[in-house]
Amino acid sequence: MFRNLINFLITGLIFWVGMTYFPEYVHIQDIKTLFLATIFMFVIGYVVQWLTMISFGLIAVGIGCITSIIMMGINIFIIPFKLWILTKYLPGFEVHGFWTYLVITVILMMFSVKARRQQTTTTTTQK
Repeated sequence: MFRNLINFLITGLIFWVGMTYFPEYVHIQDIKTLFLATIFMFVIGYVVQWLTMISFGLIAVGIGCITSIIMMGINIFIIPFKLWILTKYLPGFEVHGFWTYLVITVILMMFSVKARRQQTTTTTTQK
């Protein structure tokens, strides 16, 4: 939960920096559009994350291999895909140029907080 909130705030901050300092590349009409873009990025990512988990769960049924390969392919391009969806369907949100998509994707990937795996330690007793 805390990780999701931090990622939400980081995404909003990255969009705000793009809107403020690079208006020729990232055009966001107003604060309302900025907030909606951040929410939509979060929701789209959350839905794709659940679809990925479901597709890997389908491996036990026998059709998961096909769906998992498709979802892994989608996950590679998910951030640019989310940006494209926002540009296409959210009025007032525009990203100009391939390189801008690439830079925003790399920045979002660098600053997103990943889930921490719990490391289990196995103890071996030596005699």
